[in-house]
Amino acid sequence: MNLADLVRGMLSTRLLYQNDSYLKKSSCDILRVEPDDRKATYVIADQSIFHPKSGGQPSDTGNIVSHGFVFNVKRVMFAGGIVVHWGKNVQGEIGLGPANLEIEWELRYRFMRKHTAAHLFDNCLSETLGRRTEAVDSWVGDDSYVGYRGPCPPMDQLCSAEEMANTSINEEASVTARVIPREEVQNLKCDIPDFDRLPKDRDLRVVTIKGFQGIPCGGTHVNNLKEIGSFKLVSAQPLDGGFKVSFDIAPKMSPAQP
Repeated sequence: MNLADLVRGMLSTRLLYQNDSYLKKSSCDILRVEPDDRKATYVIADQSIFHPKSGGQPSDTGNIVSHGFVFNVKRVMFAGGIVVHWGKNVQGEIGLGPANLEIEWELRYRFMRKHTAAHLFDNCLSETLGRRTEAVDSWVGDDSYVGYRGPCPPMDQLCSAEEMANTSINEEASVTARVIPREEVQNLKCDIPDFDRLPKDRDLRVVTIKGFQGIPCGGTHVNNLKEIGSFKLVSAQPLDGGFKVSFDIAPKMSPAQP
C-alpha cells in the first residue's frame, strides 16, 4: 500500500499524545478503512493517542474498539501529517464512525522513560564536553542507543555524563513541552540544536528538562526525571564519522503523580 495515496485528501490527525503522553484511552472517529493484500487493514481516524514509529521511538500497539468489533493495532505510521494504524480484526470487522482507542500502556511508558533518558544524556554529554553534541540518530526500543557526529569521547568523560544524568534523576528535575506557533518560528533566533535545519513552516514543539537546553521533539516523555529510575551507560562504539552510545534504564517505575 502506498501511504501517500492512502492519506491523500485527508485532514491532519490531531496528535493527542503530544498534549498528554499519559493518555491511555481516548475516543475517535474512524474516517478511512482500507484492507491490504495480507489480510490486514489500514485505519485512519480524526485523532490518535498512538505514537507512530518516528524520531527513534517505536510505534505504539494496542486496540481500536467499538460495538461489534475489536481491531488490534500492530504498527503505526506517519505520512503527510496523518497517523495510519495498521493491524487486524480480532473480533468483528472495523468500520467507519465512533470508536475508542486503547494503547498498550506498559510498552508506551517504557518508551517514554527511555526517550527522556536519551534527551537527558544528550544534555549531560554536552555539559561534560563543554560543547553542543550533535545527535544524528537514536533508538529507544530494545537495545537503545544514541548516535552522535564527531570523535568518540574518552570513557571517563562518558562516565561523567552518566553520573550527571543520574544526579539529575535523583534531583527529580521536571520535564515540560511547549509548542512555538509557526508564525513565531520564522523569526525565532535561538541556540536550539539543529535549529537551522528545522522546517520553519510549521509549529515547533520543544521538550525541556529543567536546568538544560530544550530539544525539538515530537515524541512522548515523562513529566519528571525520577520516573526514569536510573541511567546506565552500556557501551560506546566509534563509527565512521561518529560514535554510538548504548544505554539502558531501571527496569520498571511508576508514573509521577501530578
